[in-house]
Amino acid sequence: MSRKKKIALGFLVALLAFGIVNRRWVVYLAHLAKHQLRVVFFKEQISERLKRSDIPAPQRQALETTLRIRQQVETLYGLRGSKSYRSFYDLGRKELGFNITVAPALNLKPESFRFWPIGSFDYLGFFDEAYANAWADEYRRRGFDVHVAAIGGYSTLGWFEDPLYSSQLDWGEAGLAYLLAHEIAHEKLYFENDTAFSEMLASFIEIKAGREYLASVGRPVNERQVAEKRKRRKELTAELLMLRDSLEKIYESQAPDTEKLADKKKLIADFNSRLRNRAAYFGMTTFPEINNAALVQLHRYTPQGKAFENLYENCRKAEPKSAYQCWFRELEKLKRCTAAQRKRWVESDGEITGENCR
Repeated sequence: MSRKKKIALGFLVALLAFGIVNRRWVVYLAHLAKHQLRVVFFKEQISERLKRSDIPAPQRQALETTLRIRQQVETLYGLRGSKSYRSFYDLGRKELGFNITVAPALNLKPESFRFWPIGSFDYLGFFDEAYANAWADEYRRRGFDVHVAAIGGYSTLGWFEDPLYSSQLDWGEAGLAYLLAHEIAHEKLYFENDTAFSEMLASFIEIKAGREYLASVGRPVNERQVAEKRKRRKELTAELLMLRDSLEKIYESQAPDTEKLADKKKLIADFNSRLRNRAAYFGMTTFPEINNAALVQLHRYTPQGKAFENLYENCRKAEPKSAYQCWFRELEKLKRCTAAQRKRWVESDGEITGENCR
């Protein structure tokens, strides 16, 4: 047998062994690939779809709005060559997909899932609800806390052309503005192996860019209403942070695990009772199951402290015509930091110096 054939055979044997040992992950990745291939081959350019005379007026309006928002957001971010949100894909279902977040029963650190060569993520995405629930149930049987949430959008980080999905058509102009501002931010800047920081920065800047777009089309936000919503959101965030702190004290104690689990159950039950009593105040109509994984998910999409805001304001003063580009450029300097160092920066005043990564 020639050397080339031996190498090829060795590769095939290794691939087969990987598939046998990691069958569950192979099936999972195949389900992702199945969805993405459908999108790649069956998406339709929005400009071409708009030429059709049979699309409903609300859909036409949403598609035209998407193109306007995309252009403005990409200009604000200084992103060139992006093809995101130039196309449309009909899912044929209500929900785009689902994320599951997994955390140990006595720890608030999420399980991390690694995907070479892309990196690691603190959650798993699914495009089949039954399949997502099957994975979630398996982790629950193993004693983990699990949170399953429907996803409104996602970014392939520039690996593929991200389309507008049919499930997003009825989001309205404001919803689309925030969606595109968030997902395109991921394409502009993403921190490998640091999902939490990447989501916090996108969640922050989507508000700035989304509001700027709305103001540009004569739909400025009501500052009084915004201030009231912000106040209530801060109150809810403070309640959640207090719950996290209390749970961490329980988990770090020297008590037996059975006692920790009992204390955890009582603490969460008390929190749920208080939350339901203030549901109307917080504008809540549904209540997620509160556990470690849910707290990780909620924390992930909630910008903490003043760091992002202070950095943005500094950029706005220094470069008023390119504040967003300045903001992204400054944040990129944190790529050489560890996740722990970036977490400390989030809790700081937002200044970026050579000391941040030491």
